[in-house]
Amino acid sequence: MRLHLLALLVSAIALLKPSEAAPSGASSPGSELTNSAWVTNAPAVFARIQLTSTDGYLRNTQNLSLLEYQTATKFDHYLPVSLNHLVWTNFIAHTNGRDMSIWSVRSHPTNWPQSGPVVAWNTNSLAWGMRGLTALSPCWEDEGSSGQAPVTALTRRHGYARGHSMGADGVNSRRTGHKVWFVSTNGVLIEVKVQRALVRTVKPESRRDYTILLFDKDLPDSISPLRVANPTNFLSWYPAPTGAPRPVFKSEQSGRISAEVPGFWVDTWKGGDSGSPDLLPLPGELLFIGGRSTSGPSPEMQTDMNVLCRIEGLDPGKYQMQWVDLSRFPSY
Repeated sequence: MRLHLLALLVSAIALLKPSEAAPSGASSPGSELTNSAWVTNAPAVFARIQLTSTDGYLRNTQNLSLLEYQTATKFDHYLPVSLNHLVWTNFIAHTNGRDMSIWSVRSHPTNWPQSGPVVAWNTNSLAWGMRGLTALSPCWEDEGSSGQAPVTALTRRHGYARGHSMGADGVNSRRTGHKVWFVSTNGVLIEVKVQRALVRTVKPESRRDYTILLFDKDLPDSISPLRVANPTNFLSWYPAPTGAPRPVFKSEQSGRISAEVPGFWVDTWKGGDSGSPDLLPLPGELLFIGGRSTSGPSPEMQTDMNVLCRIEGLDPGKYQMQWVDLSRFPSY
């Protein structure tokens, strides 16, 4: 596979003129572009620029050889066959006029949690219109401060939250009857209640960190649970080359979503952000790849979901996480 990708890259370079390898604005004051070339890091392609000083005084110094061989690199593009290319080109095509706020309104009325929250989507959000957005719960009864320890729907009957600080490992009824809210794209507030929970922490016997909440009823069709991707090989399909942009959407407690690229970045590692979903922004869809400082989807997580279903007499086959196969993309 690597040799195949190298051959593709060599063919692409052969079709380019030398001047096309240099990004505009690469030269700096007192220097001029003297040479350029493509360099790669996994699927990322950079322009490597060699600069020569044009300052007369500097040319008369003994450091001329050093000045003439200064180089710099600038990200140019991703290889078209890569998952990085798909995500990046889709991201830059949909950022105009968008911002990081998920909600235009999100507040608790005075009689909360007896009454649900006041919530409205921000239709200029980076994530607006993407499948899976409605899986993000604006709040639930056990959130503490607003937006903390959030719940994310992974099936029509199961919610995901952090494992640490949620009690002892195993099945429990501590949160039975506690309310969780979701919002449809047309603004309809959906309320479900926790029927039972299963906690996993980082103890040696589990080596996992999440809580699975079983709801008392199915979420309606207006709420789309997030599809999931295998985190084990995720970095090989979607590497993070130094110096190259790599969008990952991360929600956080104040109600914003960071894309992890300049201009669309916000702190997502505050106390209370644990368990907030990390999302791969595919064209038209958000894909769940894990939680903030918590575990990603796994066969063991599905087994825990099945256990909760059987305890309540439900058919586990109706409540399976939907996996997206990313192996069609090359690995690096």
